[in-house]
Amino acid sequence: MKIFNRRNFVKSGISLAATAFYPFEAFHAPSREYQQVENVAPLIPDRLKPGDLVAIMGIAGALRDEKVLVEFKVFLERIGFRVLVGETASKFYGYLSGTDDERVEEFNQLVANPEVKAIFFTKGGWGSARILDKINFDVIRKNPKILVGFSDLTSLLTAVNSMTGLITFHGPLGNSSWQGTSLSSLLGLVCQARCDLDFHAAPQIQGLKTLRSGYGEGPLIGGNLSVFCSLLGTPYFPNCKDKILFLEEVHEEPYSIDRMLNSLRLAGVFSELAGVVFGQFKDCNSENPSISFSLEEVVEQLMNHLRIPVLWGASFGHVKYNSTIPVGAFARLDADQQTLILLQPSVR
Repeated sequence: MKIFNRRNFVKSGISLAATAFYPFEAFHAPSREYQQVENVAPLIPDRLKPGDLVAIMGIAGALRDEKVLVEFKVFLERIGFRVLVGETASKFYGYLSGTDDERVEEFNQLVANPEVKAIFFTKGGWGSARILDKINFDVIRKNPKILVGFSDLTSLLTAVNSMTGLITFHGPLGNSSWQGTSLSSLLGLVCQARCDLDFHAAPQIQGLKTLRSGYGEGPLIGGNLSVFCSLLGTPYFPNCKDKILFLEEVHEEPYSIDRMLNSLRLAGVFSELAGVVFGQFKDCNSENPSISFSLEEVVEQLMNHLRIPVLWGASFGHVKYNSTIPVGAFARLDADQQTLILLQPSVR
């Protein structure tokens, strides 16, 4: 087996020359400000097919366990893809997978490479937001491809969708569990163009519950709650008008969830939405429950004034079975039937 190191690409039978990597200078973002894409049809990437070339890179936290990277590459090959591993997948720069310039350079180059059909990321942690202002969104518009990740990747997925209209995929990372519905959900969306997002397929920490009755339609936005909130006030925070917001979280106490949801409320987000879907909130209970609201009490307090459908306990988040949600895809939420259905495929 090819040995991984910090300086070399692991090439799955593909020469470095064949990957069409270009000088980074050609991809620096233009000096003009980017504007969000509004009121246009979503930009839909091509579906993945057996034999397609996919890439793995690090865009946030450093992946310290090389074994995880090796196993992820082998796994992607086993399910039928050729795999290109970028240098950032095994770089270390403090808690980041390389410097900001190294990470954005590799991302821009992989996006520009016509052979690469999808980009997967090693892990979350922190770091995606540090490079948003260096991303060349024009290149993304001209080379739409599948981007998959979650947690800290919420920043990247949201920014790319807001600035280009490209549908991105809130789904597993390289260090995630790729078992059961985590795999079937992702492949169903990006390979088979399925439209039914089945939240009943796997048991979760919080079960499905209707918090507010009704149904709504609109494009999907959201991801990790704390990361999504961190984009408030930036050019990358999405227009929330008539959108369906989906949220998940991990390792936050109820008061912290309260603070973040209240920030969205005060920013006027909830008054604009067509619906809300809460996923799994793992390890979000109070250390002192006798003097705290419960997680569900906090959520219900902040949702009880809404006149839109609100669903609790959908099967996505920092859990073993993490269903993939396509950011920017048009969907219908029926809180009474506890279903979320895409109104069109998220790949071509």
